[in-house]
Amino acid sequence: MSLSDPRELGAALSRHGVRARRSLGQRFLVDKSALSAIVEAAELSPSDHVLEIGPGPGVLTRELSERAASVTAVEVDERMVAVLRDTLGAATNVTVVRADALSIDLHGVAAHPLTRIVANLPYQITSPLLISFLSDDRRPPLIVVLVQEEVAKRIVAGARSGGERGYLSIFVQSYATPRIVRRVPARAFRPAPRVNSAIVALRTHPVPAFAPLAGGPFLRLVSDAFRHRRKQLRSALGHEAGIERERAEDALRAAGIAPTRRPEELALPEWVALAHALGIPST
Repeated sequence: MSLSDPRELGAALSRHGVRARRSLGQRFLVDKSALSAIVEAAELSPSDHVLEIGPGPGVLTRELSERAASVTAVEVDERMVAVLRDTLGAATNVTVVRADALSIDLHGVAAHPLTRIVANLPYQITSPLLISFLSDDRRPPLIVVLVQEEVAKRIVAGARSGGERGYLSIFVQSYATPRIVRRVPARAFRPAPRVNSAIVALRTHPVPAFAPLAGGPFLRLVSDAFRHRRKQLRSALGHEAGIERERAEDALRAAGIAPTRRPEELALPEWVALAHALGIPST
């Protein structure tokens, strides 16, 4: 059975009277080249323990199970759990956990410490899942996700990327080095979404880029500033962050940053320098 074949996928779903549920963001990958690109980007070995979120009928799960020591697949839809029992067949190294991925300890759900996270993420919960994946000290060395193309561009956006750079860019890049592996067109899914997607590989850092600064205060500073992204930093820091203009200007100059620059123009090391200048505490 090749679930990346739309006909075989359709047959498997029909046997259980199941259709994709849009409310859960269920879109199943039926493009063999994109599927291969995800698996290749994950750099799997027989010793890897993989976490997958939202396996659906198991299109990606089967490929992962053939290359890794174990796969723990977290699925919220009880109907899909039944389909997985059918499609995974004799794959004894797969554990299916029926749960809401936003409500459980993802890094502790598997029997072994995770070495990979590989997933086709539902569009509507991409950001909170990425935060969960990366902010935990148990994050694996490599994470490969299929996300909306617009989100992928925001994740990798640098200081000269203009409007694509935002809080998500700084957050992800604080914990990992991201790269876009390849674009995946909407027609690669059933049902097809209205937008294109992209495969993103995140090679994580053992220690966040802002260390030894405390993560919470540092990330709040960045988030608060980006809420007023069109303002100059000397003004943007005075709104949500509550930093008086004179203090903001002094800190910006101490960090070697012109007060007239805008949040999207700062590279990650500059954010760290600004946080130090503002007295953000260390852990």
